[in-house]
Amino acid sequence: MTVLRHASRESMHPNLEVEIARDLQADILDGIWKPGDRLVELDLAERYKVSQGTVRAALKYLQANGLVQHRPRRGNFVIDVTKEDINEISVLRDTLESLGARLAAQAIDDAGRTALIAVFEDMRRAAKSGRRKRLVELDLAFHRTVIEISGNRRLREIYRQLESQALLFLRMADAFYPEAEEIIDLHVPLLEAICRGDAETAFALAQRHSDLDAVRIAHSKSAGADQEADGPRLPARQPRRV
Repeated sequence: MTVLRHASRESMHPNLEVEIARDLQADILDGIWKPGDRLVELDLAERYKVSQGTVRAALKYLQANGLVQHRPRRGNFVIDVTKEDINEISVLRDTLESLGARLAAQAIDDAGRTALIAVFEDMRRAAKSGRRKRLVELDLAFHRTVIEISGNRRLREIYRQLESQALLFLRMADAFYPEAEEIIDLHVPLLEAICRGDAETAFALAQRHSDLDAVRIAHSKSAGADQEADGPRLPARQPRRV
């Protein structure tokens, strides 16, 4: 991602606050800011070469999609994802994506099949070339495409509000798939069910899609918290070389 550093951007784009919100979201998802980090308007304005007013408007976009939390008299912070957050995001994903899969299978036509298969093939290429960040983005794009095929406008609007948090969820879950092909294999049955119009199978597959990931993420967060509580651990003693 290219971020302008040396020239003012105030007059370069009619929706600059949206552009800055996207750049900031990408930086958060890339780990430049960690969960719980404070986002200082002055620092962000300097980083992106825009006014604090533009940054403030961009932060409101990220507050609306749940990636940034505003705390009165303290400022804006990247959301600190708890086990409860993970479970809630997982439940919402399963609920919305399973409904979308059922409706998409009922509404599927040649144009829908072409669009969904195209995203899946992009996923396959990203997996084969080792582009994990791109694969995660395409994973979300796959489910977004399913919901678009469903034709339900309100479902699309609700899912759009969840997308940033869903992408954060997917980034966290990515660590549990050492082989990118595992992610591809998970999507094949769902793709096939939707494309052949099998609504109930598509619903069932999508409903279970993120359950195991949520359990793994919650467990890893618990393990991390326990390790922090215990304090740093010394590495195991290595045998002396002779």
